[in-house]
Amino acid sequence: MIAKCANPACSAPFRSLREGRVFVKEIEADPPAVGGERSRQPQYFWLCNLCCRTLTVVVEKGKGVRVVPLPASVTAAWAGS
Repeated sequence: MIAKCANPACSAPFRSLREGRVFVKEIEADPPAVGGERSRQPQYFWLCNLCCRTLTVVVEKGKGVRVVPLPASVTAAWAGS
């Protein structure tokens, strides 16, 4: 269940799907499934209205799920709207 913004520096509580943006990321499950294959499980992350304008959620091998800045071109598009 989503409780708050995925940005660790933000404490905005999740209230509605209309506010912010939800990300679905497939995460490798531990331990490996039968046969040695790792299954992938969908996990849900939410960024509030303010954070989703400058940040996104990514999965990086060896680092896990992270919140990182959006490219400057995307951030500029938000500023124009």
